[in-house]
Amino acid sequence: MEQTTRDAVLAPRTLKHIRSTAKRLARSGRIRGMDAEDIAQDLFLDLWRRCPAFDPNRASFPTFADRIIAHRAASLTASTQQAQAERRQVGIDDPVDGPDGSILADTLPDPAAPGELEHGLAIDLRRFVGSLSPALQRCCAIMAAPNIRLAAAQAGTHRSSLYENARRLRKRADEAGLRIYVAGPRQNSMSTGRCPA
Repeated sequence: MEQTTRDAVLAPRTLKHIRSTAKRLARSGRIRGMDAEDIAQDLFLDLWRRCPAFDPNRASFPTFADRIIAHRAASLTASTQQAQAERRQVGIDDPVDGPDGSILADTLPDPAAPGELEHGLAIDLRRFVGSLSPALQRCCAIMAAPNIRLAAAQAGTHRSSLYENARRLRKRADEAGLRIYVAGPRQNSMSTGRCPA
């Protein structure tokens, strides 16, 4: 029974060779940023990609696999300029090329900075709250509090009137066009809870 290339790649001997080569390379520390599992995956993937080039008339598959793995291991540890540039690690406090002497952290965007949508929401919301009556502004402040019950008690407002004002606020916000900032429902309300007949 002839062994196919795919079966040969998955042969225990080939996998053992890949794992042992990966462990040896990881221990050497010559491939920065990759552990033994990463190296093994890279070696296997390279062998898998090159399987169509296997010619049984030239050599056995284990010999072919050994050569592919050896060549990939050599190219991973080769000290080429491109490989060095790819593997070079840059510290967050390292200086960046330029006349101002800034560091890398200064050039990265702040992930906590508000985006365009948040900025537009802040402007529209400020404008909306400024157009409200003092009672509705007080309702907004209570609704924005972490504990609505406590905030309502401190303001001397009964919860029923607070919720009535909240309905008015919702209607006014819809009229002001603030609904564009609210995500729609995650499911169709018409079919919620119903099984198709």
